[in-house]
Amino acid sequence: MNAPDLNHQATDEAIGGNEGLARQPARESYDVAAALNLVSETAAAIKAFDEQAAQALMRAHEVADAVKEELGRTELRAERAETMLRLAEAQIEQMLAAAEQVDKELEILRSQLAAKTAEFAASERRGDDAEAAIERIVAVIRAQLPAKLSVPSE
Repeated sequence: MNAPDLNHQATDEAIGGNEGLARQPARESYDVAAALNLVSETAAAIKAFDEQAAQALMRAHEVADAVKEELGRTELRAERAETMLRLAEAQIEQMLAAAEQVDKELEILRSQLAAKTAEFAASERRGDDAEAAIERIVAVIRAQLPAKLSVPSE
């Protein structure tokens, strides 16, 4: 009778099992290599990202510094403009005060001119009245002079 050879079967299974074991480290080695490759690629990507971030941060600092400098210059210009505005406002106030003074003086001069014009008109009337009176006197004298000239002297 042919009885199954259990020893041979066990040996075959052991050999086949060893083959699976031999394949298992190769697969694990491949998985480890793939994982290491993935970790390496991730580290490279993180490093590249960090470098880009550092460059972006450096550019942002440069831009911020440039903006800060421009802001400083703009603030100086604004301060100068405000100073000039205050000076202009002070000059306008002075000019307004001077114009108000001139207006008051002009009103006084107008009043004086009106008074002088009235005085002149009154003087002119008095002069006209005096001239008329002189003409009447002259007329009276002329009228009486021939009569007195014709009177015999004594």
